[in-house]
Amino acid sequence: MKTLIYTLIAIYLVLPREFIQAQIIDQIPFELASDNRVYLKCKVNNNDTLRFLFDTGATDMIMNPNSPRSTYSIQFDSQVTNNGATGTNLIQVSSDNELQLGNMQIKGLRFLSIPYPPNFWDGVIGLSFISQYPLKLDYDTKTLYVYERSSFIPPKNAIALKIKYALGVPLVPIQVKVNNRIFNMKVEIDTGSDRVLDMNTPFVRQNDLLGTQSPFAISRITSSDSNAGELQNVFFDEVRLGNMNFYKIPGAFSTVTEGVQASQEMEGVLGNNFLQRFNITLDLQNGYIYLEPNNLIYKPFYHFLIE
Repeated sequence: MKTLIYTLIAIYLVLPREFIQAQIIDQIPFELASDNRVYLKCKVNNNDTLRFLFDTGATDMIMNPNSPRSTYSIQFDSQVTNNGATGTNLIQVSSDNELQLGNMQIKGLRFLSIPYPPNFWDGVIGLSFISQYPLKLDYDTKTLYVYERSSFIPPKNAIALKIKYALGVPLVPIQVKVNNRIFNMKVEIDTGSDRVLDMNTPFVRQNDLLGTQSPFAISRITSSDSNAGELQNVFFDEVRLGNMNFYKIPGAFSTVTEGVQASQEMEGVLGNNFLQRFNITLDLQNGYIYLEPNNLIYKPFYHFLIE
């Protein structure tokens, strides 16, 4: 009998990692809207419920002063320069605020005031919150899982992408084939973008890509700096992330001359019209993003392309 007890203890002590459960701090439902973006319900400074965009392309928390629901008490005490997709501008900053998200209350958060149109989101959940915990955006269940860091274990069979940072936002390596030319690129992971994959203006110019295809559409974009720019929508032969290949992907050549998409710090921006096809685990403190294909993997990028 003693031998059996000792054997059971030994088996328990060498239990494989895949049988050990990461402790979940919270499970928060989210909305995947028709604009291909993720929205969460939250409160700021103990006020009414608000609808915030989940945005890995935003360094800070943001409030939209134009939203009719943004009536919570907030004190501005400084100014900073905002780097938007199409330019820069000077904005107000509030340095000490409380966010209530799910069952969590996070204090001491900095908020930026960026005037989006009134019918957009009430605010933005940015990297100042996202980087505090290992998080998983599960599009199959439309749930944001927040994990305890000490017990977090990366998903076993996921595509693991090592992060680098530029302009304060995370970049990952991908491979793109355009006109039978292969490019290894560092692109921003931007869940706040409704786009697929845009190549930045300096990269487009450096590789003489503009004019190599007739655009199937022209897009005008407006970013957080209130400036606008033009994107020429074309088809990329192939996009490769880790061990997965995607063929004939609608992307774009940027012609924007200011802002993030005119920056040489990165080669492009991967938006949530692409990213939503994966359940995304963000372990930003350890420098990794993990992608697992989900039930949206074959979702059309743009319905007008298949009509």
